[in-house]
Amino acid sequence: MAIAAMIMAILVAAEHLFILWLEMFNADSEMASRAFGVPRRLLQMPEVKTLFGNQGLYNGFLAVGILFSLFVVPAAASTGVTLFFLACVMVAAVYGSATASKSIIVVQGLPALIAFILVYLA
Repeated sequence: MAIAAMIMAILVAAEHLFILWLEMFNADSEMASRAFGVPRRLLQMPEVKTLFGNQGLYNGFLAVGILFSLFVVPAAASTGVTLFFLACVMVAAVYGSATASKSIIVVQGLPALIAFILVYLA
């Protein structure tokens, strides 16, 4: 796989590991409040923290899937598995943009799209 494609895919995974950390372990912070456009008092509710923790876990699975595809999956299947997980990120970004915040399509979807194209062309 070309170096640029691999670097971009790793950056997408890193972004989703950051989201995992923010949603699972720092959901009631001022940073999370700004990032998600949600009042901090709402983020401090146990039910909301649980929901954010669940979302964070899913973001972590996407990140691990991308990293797994790059570093564990045999070379013959690596490209296909990487494309699958990047496509999952793009679908999640489209859904999130339609239901939660329009910025998700740019913040999460665009890097995944760029990585997808680079991996596909590599």
